[in-house]
Amino acid sequence: MRTIALSTATCLLAACATTPASLTADPTRCDALAGDDRQPTAAPDVAAELLTLAHVTAAPERALWYLAPDGARAACLPAATVGTCGHVLHTFQPQVHRMWAWSGGATRREACAD
Repeated sequence: MRTIALSTATCLLAACATTPASLTADPTRCDALAGDDRQPTAAPDVAAELLTLAHVTAAPERALWYLAPDGARAACLPAATVGTCGHVLHTFQPQVHRMWAWSGGATRREACAD
């Protein structure tokens, strides 16, 4: 047991342990994706349903949420939660002709370096 603890400590000191990608969205990167017209807001009551609509299985608290002047919501998620190389902004538009309905809208992605 002592050998395992010693080798683990050696590995950590040698920096061979990697830091996992963040599972929480970065506000600066999300603000850039959201643009000036959307304002940060709390997650809506239907946050889990909206993420499901976008085929995203991440928990709503992993996202930063935005509200547009027209009532559209947007969820910004980090790469680690959606399997891409950069943050992704999913937009959800309320459907005024249906009660309590939403539709998936545009998706913005960060440009990734090759």
